[in-house]
Amino acid sequence: MVVENRFHLPYRCEYDMHQVVLSKSHPWPKYPALLVLPLLLRDRVLGTLILGAKRANAFVDSVRSTLEVLASHLAVSLSNARMVRELETMATTDGLTGLLNKRSMLEQSEQKLAAAVRFGRPLSVLVVDLDHFKRVNDTYGHDVGDVVIRGLAEILKRQKRTTDLVARFGGEEFVVLCEQTDEHGALLLAERIREELKCTSFHSDTGRLSITCSLGISTFPAAGRSWDELFKAADDALYISKRGGRNRTTVWAGPSPKKTARAPQRA
Repeated sequence: MVVENRFHLPYRCEYDMHQVVLSKSHPWPKYPALLVLPLLLRDRVLGTLILGAKRANAFVDSVRSTLEVLASHLAVSLSNARMVRELETMATTDGLTGLLNKRSMLEQSEQKLAAAVRFGRPLSVLVVDLDHFKRVNDTYGHDVGDVVIRGLAEILKRQKRTTDLVARFGGEEFVVLCEQTDEHGALLLAERIREELKCTSFHSDTGRLSITCSLGISTFPAAGRSWDELFKAADDALYISKRGGRNRTTVWAGPSPKKTARAPQRA
């Protein structure tokens, strides 16, 4: 009622024990004085400030007026904090998928790699790219293309561990950075991603659409000791997956031209 009417309650700031302040399952303490103030920012209500006092008549008009001013300042502070958080989110995440953006991934990857170097732990990089994605946009339109990109993003979110970083690098390319993960563990993750996408269908005005992805994997320290080296190795492995027929995962196997893509397999 306070939010709806934009006016403090109760009228005389006296608490009736029969009133429900929060909910029946979360009763308000039996204090004789109660004041619920709307947190107003211009004409928008951000929430409420609920105050109780053990002394009756604690919220007289003069006290209430002061508290209303404090509530107004609190509303402004909350709004500013929310705005700062939204700006931080916009600066670090991809607007379409909600994943990290390229800039944020590059910043955080340096920290993860430094930890891997310091403690001698493996770290793997997966580069994921949708197969024939241009054909999807040309045939079904960019709206359906966006649905497919978001679909792959959701698969990546489900399959990753809490310590993994996932970013959209742009277009249809995604990167996953896996801490304390060797080549075998990275391959298992890559195959789960590939298999789930292959079994997923997307809706379009002309019917259901299926799409696959190709993946490349590199692992620290065998494939490199810097981010640039690891990313290039994973990207080279991805190229082999594409050249080998797509819908497959390739693990970087060194600079030798004899490295070959691993055949599609169920993890």
